[in-house]
Amino acid sequence: MRKRKLLLIAAALGLLAAVLTYTYIRSMETDSVQQVKEVGVVVAMADIPSGTTVSANMVRLTQIAQTALHPEAAITTSEVIGRITKTPIVQGEQILRNRLLPAGVRPSLSFAIPSGKRAVSVAVNEVVGVAGFVKPGDRVDILATIEDPDLEDTVTSTVLQDVEILAIAQDMEEQVDKKPKVTTTVTLAVTLAEAQKVTLAEETGVLRLALRPVTAANREWVNPTSSDQLAKTAAPQAAPQVVVKTIAPPKTVSHPARPPQDHQVEIIRGTDRELVSVKSN
Repeated sequence: MRKRKLLLIAAALGLLAAVLTYTYIRSMETDSVQQVKEVGVVVAMADIPSGTTVSANMVRLTQIAQTALHPEAAITTSEVIGRITKTPIVQGEQILRNRLLPAGVRPSLSFAIPSGKRAVSVAVNEVVGVAGFVKPGDRVDILATIEDPDLEDTVTSTVLQDVEILAIAQDMEEQVDKKPKVTTTVTLAVTLAEAQKVTLAEETGVLRLALRPVTAANREWVNPTSSDQLAKTAAPQAAPQVVVKTIAPPKTVSHPARPPQDHQVEIIRGTDRELVSVKSN
């Protein structure tokens, strides 16, 4: 009888433990479901480069867990459409407000400088600037004409090649009308070492831009040209001089006349022999 009571008590305690465990698990699941709350956020549909104006086809609104929402993330498309990106945005990334320029603000030149480069402006005129046909995005070679103290001559050399034009005067975008524009400055994208070269060349000489074709990819290395070399190249070729020499006829060597010599002639008549002297002429 006592054993039966103990078994009943044990069974009751086991059942109670199972009920309590089940209730606890259900309460945790309910709490988890109640804690997960979704909110809308604007994400990029494709990679968006830096300095790009965000359009409606570049972004979309999606639902994510509220705990995954970035504090600076835009939650409506109207917050981002028409604004310009400060930095690149990858596909699927939440678009943050602090990575966009304020509405109506255009990006500065610093956003257009390639990585590892510097922006350097040089003074130009209509001739130096290729008669106004150089535009942002074009690539040029930079020539400098300076006085060489060692050679005591004027020398023109190629300072830099394949340099990108970032801006013409204060214009960073190519004009739609394509009309030549006479400007006063050209801003170049160069490395720090190249910036030193072009600055020194501008201070000590005269710069000239040579516009490169779109298909030009290689760099050519040429020797500097001096004014002395240019003068020799431009001078007319002198006609070859013909020198006439009078050649004296060979001298005739006269020999003293030899006296005539006598010759002995033997004459045989039968059994008789006779020597006769004969003089040569």
